[in-house]
Amino acid sequence: MAGAQPGVHALQLKPVCVSDSLKKGTKFVKWDDDSTIVTPIILRTDPQGFFFYWTDQNKETELLDLSLVKDARCGRHAKAPKDPKLRELLDVGNIGRLEQRMITVVYGPDLVNISHLNLVAFQEEVAKEWTNEVFSLATNLLAQNMSRDAFLEKAYTKLKLQVTPEGRIPLKNRSEAS
Repeated sequence: MAGAQPGVHALQLKPVCVSDSLKKGTKFVKWDDDSTIVTPIILRTDPQGFFFYWTDQNKETELLDLSLVKDARCGRHAKAPKDPKLRELLDVGNIGRLEQRMITVVYGPDLVNISHLNLVAFQEEVAKEWTNEVFSLATNLLAQNMSRDAFLEKAYTKLKLQVTPEGRIPLKNRSEAS
């Protein structure tokens, strides 16, 4: 091989690294296009970068697998609310233009069956940081091609994130299981 050099690769694989601000969490407002309800949440990422999850005022936790994320957009590329009442609710008491603080996370099992998670940050810099970090975690090649041990750790992390306030693993829809 005439031009090959040992130890030199065109593609540098970087291990998954979650920033401290994502682990600690940030306040956002979550909204849906279908309703005029806005929900204040705290958005976090687990230390391994498997999931990002949010907790609302009622201490209910929802999570999203970062391997399902296809795109993360902020600013004018994010989805904007069509309802003027909803837009007004999102823009109350905040500094900076609403469009620059909006984030849309596109996720799904493939590029045809997608959903959107719409968020509004309280500061423009926070929106940009979260968008860049979530996109880099979702497109990391080492995260997309994990070992069996990493998949077991991911399943364990998911169980730990979904515990009840008493520290127990929830049994959803127990009446259906009987």
